[in-house]
Amino acid sequence: MTKKGLITLMMCWFTTLLMAQEVITIQTHTQQKKDTLELKLIFDVAQGMHVYAPSSLNQSQGYIIMKLDIDNIPEGLKLLPGHQWPEPALSGGGEVYTGEGHTIICRFTGNAKRTPAVIKGVLHFQACNEEMCFPPDEKAFTVTLQKQPLKKKHKP
Repeated sequence: MTKKGLITLMMCWFTTLLMAQEVITIQTHTQQKKDTLELKLIFDVAQGMHVYAPSSLNQSQGYIIMKLDIDNIPEGLKLLPGHQWPEPALSGGGEVYTGEGHTIICRFTGNAKRTPAVIKGVLHFQACNEEMCFPPDEKAFTVTLQKQPLKKKHKP
């Protein structure tokens, strides 16, 4: 095998190894406030990696930005436009997320007609390290909404 072939093989192996690790992990939290449901997606980016925030700066530079799709919305809920994205850091001429604890907030109006009810979605991203960017990827999530317990009225 030639030196060039060996280097190519090693790069493929290295890329496969990095892609096998979880680049993005997601936790979900919901909170019902009267007729508004707030869904928080808290995501962490693996150490040494970054993903590009959804910004006009990143789009103008041709970066593949994070995108959130909500695929399944229970009857009785309506997704409000404009997710609230976390503040990115400026790095290498782009706006990126690195590290832990980034929160995306989605809001819905109404109440689920039946419980349990399921919200499903996908977070799309492209992970990069200091040397290279990897193929675009996605992380699916599912949130199960349970019936809210009735609040007891306190007598004065």
